[in-house]
Amino acid sequence: MTKIKRSLVQHWLNTGTLLAPVWSRIGSGVTTGKITYGPKSTEETYIDQDSASISLDSYAPNMPVEAQALTGDAIFTFVDNLRRTRAVLSDAETEVVNVWAYKTPAGGYYRAEKQSVAIQIDDFGGDGGTATKISFTLNYLGDPVLGIFKPSGTPTWEAQPVNTVLDTMTLSGLTLSPLFATNKRNLLYTASCANGVTETDMTSTCLTPGAVIVQKDNAGDPVAQGSPASLSVGLNHLTIQVTADTEVSTYRIDVTRASAA
Repeated sequence: MTKIKRSLVQHWLNTGTLLAPVWSRIGSGVTTGKITYGPKSTEETYIDQDSASISLDSYAPNMPVEAQALTGDAIFTFVDNLRRTRAVLSDAETEVVNVWAYKTPAGGYYRAEKQSVAIQIDDFGGDGGTATKISFTLNYLGDPVLGIFKPSGTPTWEAQPVNTVLDTMTLSGLTLSPLFATNKRNLLYTASCANGVTETDMTSTCLTPGAVIVQKDNAGDPVAQGSPASLSVGLNHLTIQVTADTEVSTYRIDVTRASAA
């Protein structure tokens, strides 16, 4: 067992627009932040029992944040504008992505959830001789959308089923175009090889334990993990289908084997 550092639970606020999101990480000037899930339950004692039954009915999450007012910080600039304009209703709404960066990444992407939020300004200011602080609350709206998020480079959110994502996809002796990445599902990969390459070993793994992976060669016959798929001269259609419960993702690979000289 390993303790999970707080820095590995990330929160990225959309400081742009819904059509052109800009993901800014909540963190600078913030020393604590917790998602309060606000469980709603019903307690009932039935007439034939002496002890109560408690059912969990729903959640009403929010996330209170207290931050130092930092000029130039994207989060403070965005929230301070909501404060100054006293934004309400849809003008106070944006999105947050919670990223579970303590999970093993795949292609730079981590499991994540995107959540619509309404930002409530709680207070602004502070005691004399101290740094100015702003307190606000992210009130969750509706249900989250599951997906994956890449924090490095240009932060990128991908909404997709997360149960049928391949962690690795390797075809020996071939270079895929585009290069394999977990957010590139249900699309066509291509590769080419010399005439002397008559087969390629297919190996793939899934992020979800218990997911069913079916690899097939050009003839549509199953190919076991790490086993070779025969390549005919010309175009070969290889597929990898991943199934978890009702979710299905298909990775397609077209391999062109050159003709004999």
